[in-house]
Amino acid sequence: MITLVLPWFGPESAGGAETQARALAQSLHALGVPVRVWASTGQDSFQPGVAGWPYGTRPYYPPGHSLVDGVPVWRFHATRADAQGLPRLFALRPQLCPDLSQFALHELRLLGSLLGSDQLYAAILAARHDPDNRFIFLPYPFPTTFWGTLLAPAHSYVLACLHDEPYARYRTYRFMLHQARGMLANSHPEAALAQQLYGLPAERIVVTGEGIDLHARGDAARFRQRYHLGDQPLLLFAGRRDASKNLPLLLAYLREYQARRGAPCRLALMGAGTLSMEAAGYASALEPWVLDLGFLDAQTKQDAYAAADIFVQPSLHESFSIVLMEAWLQGTPALVHADCAVTADHAQRSGGGLAWRSFGEFAAALDLLLAHPDLRYSLGQRGRAYVLATCDWATVARRTAAFVGSCLKS
Repeated sequence: MITLVLPWFGPESAGGAETQARALAQSLHALGVPVRVWASTGQDSFQPGVAGWPYGTRPYYPPGHSLVDGVPVWRFHATRADAQGLPRLFALRPQLCPDLSQFALHELRLLGSLLGSDQLYAAILAARHDPDNRFIFLPYPFPTTFWGTLLAPAHSYVLACLHDEPYARYRTYRFMLHQARGMLANSHPEAALAQQLYGLPAERIVVTGEGIDLHARGDAARFRQRYHLGDQPLLLFAGRRDASKNLPLLLAYLREYQARRGAPCRLALMGAGTLSMEAAGYASALEPWVLDLGFLDAQTKQDAYAAADIFVQPSLHESFSIVLMEAWLQGTPALVHADCAVTADHAQRSGGGLAWRSFGEFAAALDLLLAHPDLRYSLGQRGRAYVLATCDWATVARRTAAFVGSCLKS
């Protein structure tokens, strides 16, 4: 039995890790691998907290047992940690705790500020000696992953979704990943980052990758007609619409590009979240060249990928980048930030895009692609071939099951 453990899970739960968990659970189930999911009753990280509680703790799904796409799901109420970041279960049973003096207080308080659940920890504790159970915790920063892994280290695997960010260097996460039996990575640069930061042996990390729906088809004409775009060159951004995805930099670069070149293209923004003040200021300055679409339904999102001439991914912190793969599946070439190891690696391996680091490189790449539709087509087809070859969920599920199973037998 594989038990996926994460803060939020459900058909209305937005977020990269949540989307990945749903697809992985469905794919394992389709292969006949026994799988279940344990999560909180909250919806996702976009949902507000409750009167001083962490975000995403407001009950949305009913507690207890249910089925999602045939997969058993057990949801638990969220609970708060104490002032030192320690969950109540561990405060009552100190023998379960590691030596907390080895961790900086602010690291423990970060864990205490995020969604956790004593009921969930108790369920993990009760199941930790089941020889047929394997826990896969995701993503790495959450207390459900940290405390859950420490409760059942011999049966724990971390699907980290690791980014090169300050939190990744915390001693808590280094300790956690050394306790776990193994780590699953979404990409080769993510695996390399884990080895660099934590000194994990290569045999304890496997690049399982990530999949997407390879049957999705977008209708470019329908999207352009719906939004009255005509034949205007269209750039597309997809993802959380704030600084965490480097959107303000993209908008600043585009404003400078428009000032120097006139008005050769428009930019469509799609994704959850609210534009930050900085990003909103740039977007306002670019009117009417920015089309802010917000969160779109699945088909309209695919139509947008197909309609775009260029997909722009400015994010610096990715473990995989689903949106990049979705754009490539529709044959759309990409511009990625060269300082993001993961997306730059995808672009190099696939030949499906160009990388930029400075405004000069961004402008030159944009000039080149806008002037040469044949080049855009060639890059887009290379990206599509790469996705078809590497992003099949059935293959990802088989790799996951094989790694977790082989680790247990070692």
